[in-house]
Amino acid sequence: MRGLEGEDLKKGLRELIISWETIIREAGSLEAAEDTLLHLEENDENFHKHDFVRALKRKLEECLSPLIDDELEKYSTTGHIDSGSHETLVNQIIDHIIQSKQYGELKRRLGRNVGEAVDSLLTNFDAEFGIGRIGGGTEGLDPRKTPFVTDDEEVSSFNSLYDQGSVMLFNQDYLKGIADNLGKTKNPSTRREAMQKLNQIISGDIHNKHWPLLRKNLMDVMSDADEQLSDMSLKFVAKSFTCTSHHTSQVYILLMEFLCNQFTSSNSAIPLVKNGLDCTNKAMIKLLKAFRLMVEFQQEAPNYWVRYPLVYLEEVVESSLNLLALQVAPQFPNTKLCPLHFVAVLDPKAQWFIKWMHGNYSRSELLEHLKKYRVIVETALRYCLDFSASRKSPYDGMSEISEALSKVSLADSGKRLFYSGPELEYSLFIHSLSFLGRLLCFEKGRSFFPIRLKEKQVPVNIKQLLKALVLLIVDPGVSTTTSRRTEKNSYESTYLVSEVFKSLCSTEAMCSASVCKDDIMNTLLSPVAQLLDGATDHPVPNEMTLLYVADILCIVASSTRGRRHLIHGEGKGLLSRTKSSAAHLIAEFTKKALSEKLSPPCPSAVTGAYLYVCRQLYNTCEGLLVLSQYELHTCIAQTWRKLQDSEKGGSSTVSSVKADDSDKYKDSYSICQCQRSLLCIQPCYIRALLSELWSSLECGPQDTPVFTPKTWPVDPIDRLSQKHFIRLVNILSAFPAVYELIRGEALPGRETYGLRDVPETVTALIDRIIIVDSPAKIHSLFNYEQSCTFGLRVLSAMVSCLDTYLLLQSRVLSAMVSCLDTYLLLQSQYKFQEFLLQEQDANKMEGSDLFIKDALSLERNYVLVKTFMIGGPSERTLPSRTLEEDKSGNIKSPTLFSSYPIPREYQPNIAGRSAMKQENDLSKFLGSGRPEKKPSVWVEKCRDLFYKMVTSKPDQAKGNLLQQVLEQTVVHQCHMQEEAIFHLFDFSGTDSTIKNFKLSPLQLLGIKTAVRYGIHLKVINTSSESTENLTQLVKLTGCFLRQQQRSLKSSLRFVEGSYPGFDWFTATIFLIFNGHAERAWNFLHKFSSLGASGYLWMARLHASLLPISLLSSGIPPLFSSTAHNIELVLQIELPLVASAFTMSGYTPSQICFHWLSQCFWNYLDWLDIVHYVTVCVCLGVDYQVYLCVAILKHLQESILSHMQTQDLIIFLKEEAIRNFHVLDHIRFMKDLETKYRKIVLADMMNISKP
Repeated sequence: MRGLEGEDLKKGLRELIISWETIIREAGSLEAAEDTLLHLEENDENFHKHDFVRALKRKLEECLSPLIDDELEKYSTTGHIDSGSHETLVNQIIDHIIQSKQYGELKRRLGRNVGEAVDSLLTNFDAEFGIGRIGGGTEGLDPRKTPFVTDDEEVSSFNSLYDQGSVMLFNQDYLKGIADNLGKTKNPSTRREAMQKLNQIISGDIHNKHWPLLRKNLMDVMSDADEQLSDMSLKFVAKSFTCTSHHTSQVYILLMEFLCNQFTSSNSAIPLVKNGLDCTNKAMIKLLKAFRLMVEFQQEAPNYWVRYPLVYLEEVVESSLNLLALQVAPQFPNTKLCPLHFVAVLDPKAQWFIKWMHGNYSRSELLEHLKKYRVIVETALRYCLDFSASRKSPYDGMSEISEALSKVSLADSGKRLFYSGPELEYSLFIHSLSFLGRLLCFEKGRSFFPIRLKEKQVPVNIKQLLKALVLLIVDPGVSTTTSRRTEKNSYESTYLVSEVFKSLCSTEAMCSASVCKDDIMNTLLSPVAQLLDGATDHPVPNEMTLLYVADILCIVASSTRGRRHLIHGEGKGLLSRTKSSAAHLIAEFTKKALSEKLSPPCPSAVTGAYLYVCRQLYNTCEGLLVLSQYELHTCIAQTWRKLQDSEKGGSSTVSSVKADDSDKYKDSYSICQCQRSLLCIQPCYIRALLSELWSSLECGPQDTPVFTPKTWPVDPIDRLSQKHFIRLVNILSAFPAVYELIRGEALPGRETYGLRDVPETVTALIDRIIIVDSPAKIHSLFNYEQSCTFGLRVLSAMVSCLDTYLLLQSRVLSAMVSCLDTYLLLQSQYKFQEFLLQEQDANKMEGSDLFIKDALSLERNYVLVKTFMIGGPSERTLPSRTLEEDKSGNIKSPTLFSSYPIPREYQPNIAGRSAMKQENDLSKFLGSGRPEKKPSVWVEKCRDLFYKMVTSKPDQAKGNLLQQVLEQTVVHQCHMQEEAIFHLFDFSGTDSTIKNFKLSPLQLLGIKTAVRYGIHLKVINTSSESTENLTQLVKLTGCFLRQQQRSLKSSLRFVEGSYPGFDWFTATIFLIFNGHAERAWNFLHKFSSLGASGYLWMARLHASLLPISLLSSGIPPLFSSTAHNIELVLQIELPLVASAFTMSGYTPSQICFHWLSQCFWNYLDWLDIVHYVTVCVCLGVDYQVYLCVAILKHLQESILSHMQTQDLIIFLKEEAIRNFHVLDHIRFMKDLETKYRKIVLADMMNISKP
C-alpha cells in the first residue's frame, strides 16, 4: 500500500485538496463544486500527476490486472465473439471483478486508510491547511517551509537541462506577486527570493494573463549583472524545458530574445574572433550556459513537437533562425564572434540541423523559413569556400585543431577553458560543412543554389561548392594526416568532407543530382591520374587520400546511376562509349597496382580498395563490357599465383589481396554462371549438400535424440526441404553438370541399406529416392512417400532439359572414350520410364484395371507424360499432380496408365499443313530470281519485306515461304564478309565414312523423340522413313563437324570428344524442311560458315574453331556472349526482373541458355520455334537476345510472383512459356535492335574473343 497509508497518504490527500482551492472558489455553489470535482479527471490535464492518484492507479493495476487477464483469457478460449456482444462481455467482466474477493479486500483497506487520514487532516486543519490560504497579501506558500518541495540550488544550469530539481503548483494571483517582485525597481534580495519561488512552479502554470509582465521582468533578470540572479533565471529556463507543456516554446523564445540582445546591444562585450573564447570569463560563461540550453532544446524538441500545434514549431524555428542570422559584417582583423561561433563550439557537427531535417514535418517548415534567412546558408557557403581556398596556408595547424576539438567537453572536469581564434573558425567551418551537407541531401535544399555572394562576381552553384570541397580531399595541403582514421581525429577536415560526400551518394537521386558530374569526378580522381601519369610537379598522394577517394567511389558505384556515371560519364549512356570515363581510369590504375608497375608502389590497402571498386563495376554487364579490355581477371590470377609461389606471402601488393581484403576480392572477377554449376559439382560440395538434404528429408547421419518431433508434411516438398530442393535443382538442371556427375556411374544397387545411410553422390540419391525398385530401398526410408515424391520432383526438373532426359532414359551400354573420330559414349544411363511404368502397373487394384491414386502415382503419371510427349503449351496436355474438385464438388483425377503410348487425352489434335499459297511482296521477291550485284543489298531488301510481312500479315509467315526465306538468305549471307566469319569447309567424307559413324544411345533416342514430335505436328508422315532420314542427317553433320574439331585436354569431361548432347538444331531444321534430309543438309552446310551458326547450332563450335583457352573452359559463345547481352539489356530495360533474378539466386543467363540450347522445344509451340529460327537468320542473330528479353518481359508478373514464393527456378524450368508468340513482340524486338544492335551484334560477331 505504498503511498496509500500513513503519512504518505496524508501528504497525497493534502496536495490534492490544495489543488482544488481555485476550483472551489470559482464554483458558484456547493452543488457546482461537487459536480466539478466529480468530473475533474475529464477537465484537469494534471489530474493524473497527483501523487495520490498515481499511487491509487498503481495499486489498482497491481491487484486487479491478474484478474482482468484471467477473465480475458477465459473468454478468448470459448471461441469467436460477435462484435455486438462486446459491450455485454465487458460489463460481465467488470461485474465479476467488482464482486471478487481481491477487489473487496482492497476497497475495505483503502476506505479505512482514507478515513483515518481525513480525520487526522480535519483534526489539525489549521496546521495542515493554514499555509495554503491566501490572506491579505500575495506572499503565497513559503517553499522553504513546504515539506514536499525540493530545491536543487547546487545543480548548475550548465549541466543538462534534464538534471534540474522538483517543482510546485501555484495559483495565478501568487504568480502576479512573483512577477511584480522581479521588476527592476525591487531590491536584489526581493528579486532573488521571487526568482527562487518562480523556479518551483511548473512552466505550464505560468502561461496565463500574467505571463507578459513576467516575461518582461524575466528578460531584465536574465540580463542583470547580478551573477546569482542571472543563474537563477537560466535555471528557470532549464526547468521549463523539462515540462511537457507546449507553452515551453514561449520560454524558448524568451531565451532567444535574450541571446539576440547580447549581440545587438550597444554595450555588449562580445570578444573579437582573433582574441578567442575565454571560458573563465563570467560574461562568456553566462553566454555559453544560455547557448547550451538552446542547443540541448534544439536536439530534444524534435522528439515531441509533432504532438503540439504547428504554431509551436513555427515559433521555435523562427526564433532560432532569427538568432543565427545575426551576422557581424567582416571587419578584418576586428571581426566579432557571432551566435554561430557559439553554436559551432557546442554542436560542431550541426546535430540540431540534422535532426530538424530528418522528418518532413519539421523539414518543410525549416526550409520555408530559411528562405527568409538566406544569410545563414550564405555564411555556411562562405566559410566552406574560404576554408577550401586557404587550405595551403603556411600555418594553420588544422591537424592540431581537429585533435583539440575532439576533446571538447563542457560537463566533466576536463572541460576546455579557452578556444583560440583559428579553433573557433575551424569549428564554424565544420558546422557549416555539416549544415550544407545535410541541406544538399534534399531537393528543396538544393533549390537554394545558386547563391550570390557579395565577394563573388558570379553566383556559386552546387557543382562549384562540391568541387571546392573535393579539393580538401585530393589536395588538402599541410592540414591532412597520414595516419589511420580513428575516433580521436574524427574532426579532421578530409575525413569529414568524405563523410559528406558518402551521404550525398547514399541514394540514387542525391548521387545523380550532386556528385555525378564530370568536373567533380575528374577532380576526385586527380590523385589517381597523378600516380598513373607519374607527375612530379605535385606531391605524391598519400595513402589516406587514396583511401578516402576509394570510399567515395564505392558508394557511388553501389547505386545504378552512380555506377553508370562511372562507366559512361555525365549525360552518356551505353551507346556512347568513351575511354574518358572514370571507369577506365580506375581499371587502369588497379591493373598497374596489381602488376606493381606504379612508382612509388601502391600501398596494399589502396590496391584492395580500388580492386573492390572495379568489382562493383564489372559485376554488371555494362561494366564488364567496358572493363573486359583491361583483362583484370588475368592480373588477379597472376597475383594469386605469386601469392602461392611465395613462401613468405610475397610482395605487399600480393599480400593485400589475401591479408587485407581476401573476403571481398577472392571472387574478384565475375565467375561465369555457366561455370558456377560446374564448380558446384565438386565431390565435397555435393556430399555436404546431400547430407543437409537428407537430414531434412529423412534423418541425419547420427542417431541424435529428437525432443520435439517433426511436423507431419502435408505438401510434396515441405518448407524444411524447399531450400535444399532449390539448391539441388539449380545444379542438376544444367546438362553439363549432370553429364559430369553421372557419366560412367552405375547405380549402387546394394542388397541392404541402413536406416542411417546418407547418399553421398547424385547416383546414390537417384538410387535411394527415384529408382526405388527393391524392398530394401523402401524399408530404408522413414518417409517413403514424401521422399519418393521429392525424388520425382527432382527428376521432373532434371528432365526439363531434354539432353538430361535422354541421358537418364538410355540403357547402360559398354562404351569407350574416343578421340576426334569417335563420339563420346554415355555409360551412365537409366531406364527410368520402364521403372515408373512398372510401378504404375503394381499400383493397380487386384483383379482390376483401376489404379490406386495417391501422391506417388499422380507424380509418376506426370513425369511419364512429360518425358514421352514433346510439345509447346498448346501441343501437349500435362496431367495434374493433385486431385482436384470441379464446380459441382466431384473429384477430378487424371487418367493413369501403365504402358506407352500415352492416352489420347494428353495429345491434343494439331491441324496439318495448309497447301494453299498466299502471294505477297516477300514471296514475289523470293520468286523473282533477280540476282543483286551486292548480296548485302539483297539481304537488306529481304529483311525489309520480311519485317513488313510479319508486322502486317503475320498469319502468312509459315510453311514454304519460311523455307525459301531461310534457304535464300543463307545463300546470300555466305557471300557477305560481315556474316560469313567462318571458313566454309567442304565435306571430305565418303558414304562409307557416314555409314560407319557411330551414334550414341543418347543420339539414337533423340532421333526417335524428334520423329515422334514431327509426326505429332504432322510435318512428317512416316516414322520409319523419317527416322532413317534424320539418322542419316545426324551422321552426316556429325562427320562434317568432326573434321573441324580439336583434341582438348581438360578437367571437364563434357568438352572432350564430340558434342555429348543431342543436336536439337539439326532436328529442328529437319522438321522445318518437312523431313527432306538433302534440303536440310544443304542449308546446314552453308549455314555453318555464318557467325549465327555459333549461337543457334550448339554442336557447331563444340571443340572447334575457337581459341583453346575458351574451348577448355566449357563456356560456349551462346553463354559468354548471348546470355551476357541478355543480362546487359535486361538490367536497363527491365530492372525489376533483373532484381528478381538476383534475389532468387538464379540468373537470366541460366534459363535463357537452357531455352536456346534446345531451340525452345517444350517451351514454345512449333510455329513459334520456326519463327525464332527464321527471325534470327533473316533479321540478325542479335534477335536471339531481343527475343529472350521479350519473353522475360512477357513473364515479368509471374517472375516477380515466384520470386516471392522462392520457386522461380522451378517455374521457369518446368512451365511452358504460355500465351507468347514471337511475331506478336516483333515491334518490341525491333525497338531493342535500334537501341542495342551497335553493341550486341558487334559483340556476338566477335565470337572468337577470349
